[in-house]
Amino acid sequence: MSFTSLINLRNCRVTRNTNIILEKTQITAAPVVDRQPPRAACLHVEISGCSDGTGTVTVHGVVEGAVDSEVFTFSENEIVEGLKEFTAVTSIATLGFIGEATVGEITIRAATPTGQEILQEIEIFEEMNCWVDVRRGGIVIAVPGGVVTHVTKLFTKHDPLHPLQENDFIYFRDRRYRVDFIEETFSKSATPPHHLELILKQIKADEE
Repeated sequence: MSFTSLINLRNCRVTRNTNIILEKTQITAAPVVDRQPPRAACLHVEISGCSDGTGTVTVHGVVEGAVDSEVFTFSENEIVEGLKEFTAVTSIATLGFIGEATVGEITIRAATPTGQEILQEIEIFEEMNCWVDVRRGGIVIAVPGGVVTHVTKLFTKHDPLHPLQENDFIYFRDRRYRVDFIEETFSKSATPPHHLELILKQIKADEE
């Protein structure tokens, strides 16, 4: 039986907190950012997987209300932390990496001047087909340091292109949950996973 053939399936919305403005992608001459910094942010540019990792990344954007740019210089695969606080990124240019024997990946993250990550909530699924087992609220699970008595489980189909992660947010029936645990459940064929089973923790109104 397929997951989608189950009765009483509902839709939930899934979001995630991330500090990434350019998701890891193969280096090109002009990578395109996935999202803008949520506020003024220093940029941490990571080059990985290159055979040498030698080159430059130039970020063009807006700093303190004016058009500006910053050059990140690499001599190896590493993370270079920027000093300028960008409120917007308009374009990115790379030089030197594409000619290497192995072309690697680039990732860009947003951070404060002291290195603390700057998070923003992004949408993973606008509508994810799922089944939420609200009857499991009475299950008692022993954990180090105490006992958890309020557990909600969510069942959903595995999507390898948009994998769920622990600490993702689930919005279901005007309630907000955090994903505490994810387990892949396999059929007899063993691969791919038949569905995912998630343990959710409801987030209170005063929690982030």
